[in-house]
Amino acid sequence: MKTLVFYGSPHSNSHTKVLLDAMLEELHGEVKIVDCYKANIAPCKDCKYCFHKKGCSIKDEMQEVYAYIEECDAVIIATPMHFGTVTGPMLNVFTRLQSYWSSRHIRKEDRDEIKPKYGALAVTTGGNWVNMNLLMEGTVDFAFDHMETEQIGSVYSKVTDTFPTEQNEKALEKARYLARRLNELCEK
Repeated sequence: MKTLVFYGSPHSNSHTKVLLDAMLEELHGEVKIVDCYKANIAPCKDCKYCFHKKGCSIKDEMQEVYAYIEECDAVIIATPMHFGTVTGPMLNVFTRLQSYWSSRHIRKEDRDEIKPKYGALAVTTGGNWVNMNLLMEGTVDFAFDHMETEQIGSVYSKVTDTFPTEQNEKALEKARYLARRLNELCEK
């Protein structure tokens, strides 16, 4: 089993990392982590290259990510909530998934290069308010869809400003559960 993780926190020792680590403890197989803050991945520049050809005109670390997307079995998106959605660097990375959308909708090519996979979302946020997950879920739904990934669930560790993720056993257990479920689905 191969899992691709998009890590969206600006900190290496964060609430998001604690939640992700709970998942990784349960996850089987190989894991590739794309640290969106450290990766040399530029945002889409809307050049329309992918309207006519497979891939992307920008040659950076995303080329390696594309290759892993095509072979992995699972995708985990782990991010703190910034302005109601994923962090800016993570959104920059996700804009580069446009090449898959173009393949399907503009060039109308078979999607055989991307095998179906399963995914999960892990989010941390300092606050808690009504409908706070709507924008987040909508954004990651686009990312999962572009990667041919069926999202099996989400885990939120909320109010981390006063209730640290490492103390939030309910969120940690849900994170572990999602990882075990990914194992089950991907190892069939």
